[in-house]
Amino acid sequence: MATCLRVADYAAVLGKTADTEWALQLDVMPVEPVLVSQAGELRQVNRLKNADIVDPGMSFTGCLVAMLHKLLSQLSLQPDAAPVLLVLPEQLAGEQALAAVVQTLRQVFPELLGHSACQLFPYGRSAALMAINAARQLLTAGESVVWIIGLDSPVSAMPVNEPSMAELTEYQISDNVIWSEGAVALALEQSTTGLRCHYLAADATVSSATEELAIAQLFDAVAANTDSALARLYLPDNGSSELTACWQAHYPRLASCVEKSTQLSLPAYSTGELGAAGGLYRFLHLYLAYSNANHKGLTLQCEISERIYRAVAVFSWQQAGSISEF
Repeated sequence: MATCLRVADYAAVLGKTADTEWALQLDVMPVEPVLVSQAGELRQVNRLKNADIVDPGMSFTGCLVAMLHKLLSQLSLQPDAAPVLLVLPEQLAGEQALAAVVQTLRQVFPELLGHSACQLFPYGRSAALMAINAARQLLTAGESVVWIIGLDSPVSAMPVNEPSMAELTEYQISDNVIWSEGAVALALEQSTTGLRCHYLAADATVSSATEELAIAQLFDAVAANTDSALARLYLPDNGSSELTACWQAHYPRLASCVEKSTQLSLPAYSTGELGAAGGLYRFLHLYLAYSNANHKGLTLQCEISERIYRAVAVFSWQQAGSISEF
């Protein structure tokens, strides 16, 4: 029988939505974003701070630490003695920037990254699926539980100020994206019942050309390795036309496994743009939908990082004693 993934514990902090239960129901209980000014243009944001205050002085690392405190406080278990796979934004891919953040996290949370199998994934949205793959390997090698924690704050990297009265009067929002921030943690175990991974792969785009070759190749591979129709597609679409264009042009490559009934799931329209934490949130969202019997069949999760990385995975739910629930 195929080995499945089971989520033993989880928590999520999304901007002002610091309660896990609420964070997972933002599609029906939305949070009103705050308007801020960036270079004379209005943006919509959702931050951990008070809804009426945007603190431009709070550092990016400070935001990560604050969210992680709230995240860990909601967990029944603690990831102190287990491997932790840390999912981070691409902007930390540089050695110096990554080292600075990790050093701070080690100082504030000295037991968090103590296990010898801990790994860092500073690859943006796609890092979630890369970490899922690494977790599967660690579990197969004998680890009883593996934690994945995603942290990002796209809004804190934006130099924003409180909008002027003139800007509020004109009320012309510059884009449709709600720039948010998020922290998501989940503990994975092996099980005979749970989420079954049929296919998982990552690739990198090697040029800045508009032709998105990495997504094209990944979609081709999904079509070649998927025998049944996809019931739904989880995509990182957030209101940015540039992000939509990355996958939309290559959507026809999935024609052999997409039907009229195939549904598109776009959680970022409810949560805001969570950056690297968004990929892990979407994975948790689809897992819980399966576990609550709201999803059946095959689900494709596609993640597109801001700059370089792309990843896809195909999942289904397996009950004990059955091959798979397609």
